[in-house]
Amino acid sequence: MSRVKEGNRRLTCDIPEGLHKELRFLAVEHDTSITKYVKAILEDHVKKIKKEK
Repeated sequence: MSRVKEGNRRLTCDIPEGLHKELRFLAVEHDTSITKYVKAILEDHVKKIKKEK
């Protein structure tokens, strides 16, 4: 059984320790998880790129 919800895909990538630390602090500052914080950043970026086209 997969841990990924139906309709979702898992994204795995290696990032530098320093970036992970910064993301962790930013997530805490925004009272959210790293996953939710990164997802929001990616969604905003994709919207921005689509808007520029």
